[in-house]
Amino acid sequence: LQISFFETAPEMIAFLKNNEVPDLVIIALDNDLELIPQPSGEWLDPGTGLDVAEWLAKLPESRCPVVVHTTNAPYAEKMMACLNAADWQAERVIPYNDLEWIDREWFSVMRKLILEFSPKLAAAAKP
Repeated sequence: LQISFFETAPEMIAFLKNNEVPDLVIIALDNDLELIPQPSGEWLDPGTGLDVAEWLAKLPESRCPVVVHTTNAPYAEKMMACLNAADWQAERVIPYNDLEWIDREWFSVMRKLILEFSPKLAAAAKP
């Protein structure tokens, strides 16, 4: 599987708009993205995971599962509600104890969803 990371919400949305990604198997979204320092001394606002979730929800159909991982509970609820209303399979993982949650929670949820979704992807690809 190819893995792609995006520093900003607009970069991820542009990638999804400009690339037909028939083999996309999972999306992971955080809401609170870090401001990005610019050479001019200004800061670039990277947008939020909610921006991406709202864009995904406007697609005619869901493509793959989504994992929402953010400590921002109000926005996590908004992201989940937005995705669920648009029939995206979405699960939430709550970060805790620095990075401990990645090995204990996030990885297993990601793995489970990829394994559940992969047979559907393979079946859809058959003529």
